[in-house]
Amino acid sequence: MRYCIKNMKMTDALVFSEQLKELESIESVEFNFSGRWKVRPLGMLVIGAIIRNYRTKYPNNDFKISGYEDKSYLGTMGFFKYISPQLEIGKFPGESKGSDNYIPITAIKFNELKEDNYKKGNYAVMGDLIEKESGRLAKVISRDNTELHKLLTYLIREILRNTHEHAKTDTSWICGQYWPSYNEAEIGIIDEGIGIFESLALNAAHKKYITDNKSALQWALKAGISESFRPSKKDGGNGEWANSGYGLYMASEICKYLHGSFLLMSYGNYILIEDGKTQMGETSFEGTAIRMFIPTNNINNAKDIISHIANKGENESRKIKNAFKKASVPSRGLIDELNIDL
Repeated sequence: MRYCIKNMKMTDALVFSEQLKELESIESVEFNFSGRWKVRPLGMLVIGAIIRNYRTKYPNNDFKISGYEDKSYLGTMGFFKYISPQLEIGKFPGESKGSDNYIPITAIKFNELKEDNYKKGNYAVMGDLIEKESGRLAKVISRDNTELHKLLTYLIREILRNTHEHAKTDTSWICGQYWPSYNEAEIGIIDEGIGIFESLALNAAHKKYITDNKSALQWALKAGISESFRPSKKDGGNGEWANSGYGLYMASEICKYLHGSFLLMSYGNYILIEDGKTQMGETSFEGTAIRMFIPTNNINNAKDIISHIANKGENESRKIKNAFKKASVPSRGLIDELNIDL
């Protein structure tokens, strides 16, 4: 059976896993990428991961990729080898150095960050390593705009830090694109860890009201909601990298503040904040995916934006029983702003 993938936009990523179920009983599948289509970072990450998992689930099925001959962009981004390193098409994820316009599909392996740091004789904590790596990635598409670089570094760091602390997986995947003619940027980040609901359900304090995957996504975007919360501890602690449950809240609210959009998708459901509206729906993607889309021409002071949203979150958290009432130091900004790779 031939399956034509004409687009890789956010909407395509949301429905692709459902469409692929139709192929489960087919012993021979060809994924065709020919034709005119649009490609976005989250679409590449989610659709590529679903095809990779399909191959893993049905290793004996005949599998073929076609129509890629004129798709040098996908090859450069590492899309085909992201599906499988054995595919002799394009570059490996992270192999391309990127440009002013894109971050190629890149694996962030937290243990490797730590091991590489140790080999150099450095013993920085994971939070510092994630912030430095986020700065390196953000530099690729910040186009020498210092304030944009700071904000993108912050947004990437908060999502990667959230994954490392809660997803119970060692790997995140990231991809980004900047469109200079529109002054817009999109960052997509996914992981295939335990998901939002399973993480929050580990905390008995949340079980009474976070009862399913849909409610988990809604609560995860509120200020101060974290698996780390304990009723006897009203703030996230005094440690430099203390968790306070503000990461997803801050990322989503910053996107909203800048008149962009934010998507959170995790094991069965998604929540999309766009054009002042919140939309929820269903998806079958087995993992957690985040899309941050922001206009870039009105970012004058990243620190002020982050501080404004953090203050807003602390005010909102006072109305929530099982929430940290104070944003942690990291959630209030970059820890080592002067040493981020500018």
